[in-house]
Amino acid sequence: MSPAEKVTILQHLVEIKSVNNHEKLVAMYLKTLFDEAGITNQVIPLVGQPERANLVAEMGSGHPILAVSGHMDVVDVDVANWTTDPFKLTPKGDQLFGRGTTDMKAGLAALVIAMLELKESQATFNGTIRLLATAGEEVGQPGAEALEMAGYSDDVDALLIAEPTGYYNMVYANKGELDIEIKSVGKAAHSSMPALGNNAIEHLLTVLAQIRTQIGQLTAGVTNPVLGETLLNVDTISGGNQINAIPSLATVGLNLRTIPEVSNDQILNVIDDVVANYNQTTTGQISVEVSMNIVSILGDVNAPLLTDLQRIAEPYARRQKISAAEAEQLKQAALAAGVKDYRPAEFLKVGISGGTDAAKLLIKNQTGFSYLAYGPGNNTPHQDNESVSKAMFLDFIEIYQTLFKSL
Repeated sequence: MSPAEKVTILQHLVEIKSVNNHEKLVAMYLKTLFDEAGITNQVIPLVGQPERANLVAEMGSGHPILAVSGHMDVVDVDVANWTTDPFKLTPKGDQLFGRGTTDMKAGLAALVIAMLELKESQATFNGTIRLLATAGEEVGQPGAEALEMAGYSDDVDALLIAEPTGYYNMVYANKGELDIEIKSVGKAAHSSMPALGNNAIEHLLTVLAQIRTQIGQLTAGVTNPVLGETLLNVDTISGGNQINAIPSLATVGLNLRTIPEVSNDQILNVIDDVVANYNQTTTGQISVEVSMNIVSILGDVNAPLLTDLQRIAEPYARRQKISAAEAEQLKQAALAAGVKDYRPAEFLKVGISGGTDAAKLLIKNQTGFSYLAYGPGNNTPHQDNESVSKAMFLDFIEIYQTLFKSL
């Protein structure tokens, strides 16, 4: 397959507007590629969501089974802030612009093309390569959850997710995530007669302070050597409709990034206890809704998957000319990971705060598994004018193909 043909596959993927939905269109396109190549595959709809689906493709047989994964959804765009059409792959020099180029249709395309070329060359390898293309990674990870529940990750020996890391960052651990909305229901009244109402905002602020205090006590001094500490952010808040009226409704949105030492369930139990006690002892009416609940994943830093990929990728990485800005980004990533004497152009094995589909696919193997996120991309995911390096995209196709042959 020529470089132009490879870029064309990425172009077709970018043109599919799979913004938090419509992954079935992506899956059907990938199915046509696998069908033409004679690679076993199936599109698996998400129950009750007709426009959403996963795709599973498999080649080889027996163990080891290497699961490789990429999500098919992308985040929304503000077209006015783009200098190009976000759903048209637009080259400018070495950069290919478009929504999802970095996060993560380039990584998904690289995995697919590596499998297609491996089939075309009739190369032999030991074991099985199983592609898990997922729906809904950006919001809730329902696709990965459905695949795990159906048993597609039960027998795998290693998991590679082609999330954007660039050449040097090898991500083997991710924090978990909790997205929580806390709602306070009160009673409206004129602000000159507050006793006739029930101030939803005041109740919300009080219970929020109690939650922060209790979680702070639970997590104080507890850190993970790879992932660091638990993070709690207040990201949204709303309430009331005008300044001279007692508010009858208020909500706050919390985002927590969690570590293995303090589980999501422990944090949720603290919140539930605080809310239950508050509702019983005050006139407050507080409720809690959890919209995201994914666990932390701590892989094996010494797993063969990591050592093999570093060996394979090193010649490609050595060819790169690192700018001062890129060197600084690598240095800051190293510092965040606790590496003080990092030299740019060295491989960095790290844990990050962001989650991946591994949180669902490895729900039964949260620690010590052979897991790695490693793929083409840069620091533009979710940003306006998202892009990926064409050269890096093509390099990762070769890196993945070599890895598959080395099974």
